[in-house]
Amino acid sequence: MFLPICSTHGSAEELDIVNRPVNISGLTGLLFTTAPYTLPKGVLETGGGILTESSITPNFSMTEVPVSVSIGVTNNSELAVRSSYLQIKEVSSSPTGTVTSIERKTGDLEVSYKWNFLPQPEDSIRPALALIIAGMVPTEDNSDRTISAVVHWGMRLGLSTGTEISWKEHILGVYADAQAVAQDPLEKRLRDIYGVYNAGILLPVSKYRNLQMFIEYTLVNGRNEIIMLNGAPRPVNGGDYYGITYGIRLVNERFNVTIGTQYVHKHTKDLDNTSRLIALMSMKF
Repeated sequence: MFLPICSTHGSAEELDIVNRPVNISGLTGLLFTTAPYTLPKGVLETGGGILTESSITPNFSMTEVPVSVSIGVTNNSELAVRSSYLQIKEVSSSPTGTVTSIERKTGDLEVSYKWNFLPQPEDSIRPALALIIAGMVPTEDNSDRTISAVVHWGMRLGLSTGTEISWKEHILGVYADAQAVAQDPLEKRLRDIYGVYNAGILLPVSKYRNLQMFIEYTLVNGRNEIIMLNGAPRPVNGGDYYGITYGIRLVNERFNVTIGTQYVHKHTKDLDNTSRLIALMSMKF
């Protein structure tokens, strides 16, 4: 997501936007939170990253490599295409001993659109407001339900808000989004409709505002899809949880590197709390 920067020229102080990079979904934001701001018209941004998660009970590890391509469609809208590669390793006990299984999957193909229909006015702290619409289709056969993803199709619909405040030598970004996710809504056996809520604060910490730190809160609520494996809940993205993310970001006008860690508290019985390590890079053209 492009971020705000404050640069000094003599005694005057101006607000200058350095870079607002894309987040892990391909839309302008932090790591998980989607901000209401959009890429400038005609600007193309490519993003790639890695997300790792591991647990002792149940014993599993997951690595996801997301990739995205985003473009500014108009002065206040952007379009993103995103998919990922997943490797899931699970260790379970059986009468014959320990069994280790490794699955490699391609994640859903997701196309997202964001329209900033209420921009933040200049010299005002009034929040901006944006509409988010996304569609999802599987990239391979997921009828075995080995990952918590769509079998036929899915969609997301939500709103994003936020404001960027300049005060003396500091600039503070405050962002939040609320989205409803529907996976296979027309299939009673497969249907899962739930909410995803994110909020984050970004604070540049260096003199030139190109080094920033942020904290985010994520809540997934109402998810009823718990995938079973050998009679036990499958530990891959199933069920409700909340997460707290801490991270740091280094940017210039075209390049972004973001590193963060997320503590995940899972509400599903027999699923251990975990932590995720996330790294994300993006480049604008």
